[in-house]
This record gives sequence, structure tokens and C-alpha cells, in this order.
Amino acid sequence: MDFDDDVDEARARLAAALADEEPGFDDASALEAVLALLLARIKSRRLLFVLEKDEEGLAIAVRHTHANDILGFVIAEPGEYVFESGHDDYFDDFVDEDPQSFAERLYETLRADLPKYEIENEIG
Repeated sequence: MDFDDDVDEARARLAAALADEEPGFDDASALEAVLALLLARIKSRRLLFVLEKDEEGLAIAVRHTHANDILGFVIAEPGEYVFESGHDDYFDDFVDEDPQSFAERLYETLRADLPKYEIENEIG
């Protein structure tokens, strides 16, 4: 498969998701579902996953317990889950369409990048 085929396939999936989208997308249900997957996959004394609501909406905050620092947020949008971090030097933002795959990808991202974050911020 070449690049254009990959883009066409992604475009078809997105168009299908948007066509099936109900006017009242329930981000709370989507986030609760992915939160359960994250809690099952990432059992850590270092991290806390908390469903929070602020002026921008509902999100899962990924908090480092020892530093009391938010490493990033998980948000749900129709057909996708998004991880956004304010710590661009450590954690890459990404998007995934599947909640199980998203949980696995966040696990791998945090496992790979958390050591550098902790050493450079003198945590632990």
C-alpha cells in the first residue's frame, strides 16, 4: 500500500465515522470506557488517571503523583481518542481511533518517556 492508499483508507474510515455520528456525541461515555482500559493496562504508583471537567470540556488528566504534575490529557472526539501533553520535550501527542490500541500506545509512550522526565525533573 502506498501513501495515497493509506490516506484514502483513513479518509473512508473518517467519513464513515462522521456519517454515523449522532448529533449528541457522548464524550463522557467514551472517556469512561478508555479510562477503564487505561486503569487496567497501566497500574502504577507513579501515575494517576483522573476524569476532570474544565472550561474546555471533559478529559482524563494523566498526573504524576510524586511531582503533582499533569503530564497530559486524554480527550475523546467522534471516532478518535487524543493524547495531548504540555511537556513536548518528553511526551509526543498522538491520536488513535481504537480505545484498546490507544491504551496500549499511551502505555508505550509513558514507559519510554517517563524515565527521562523523572531524571531531568529530579523526581524520586
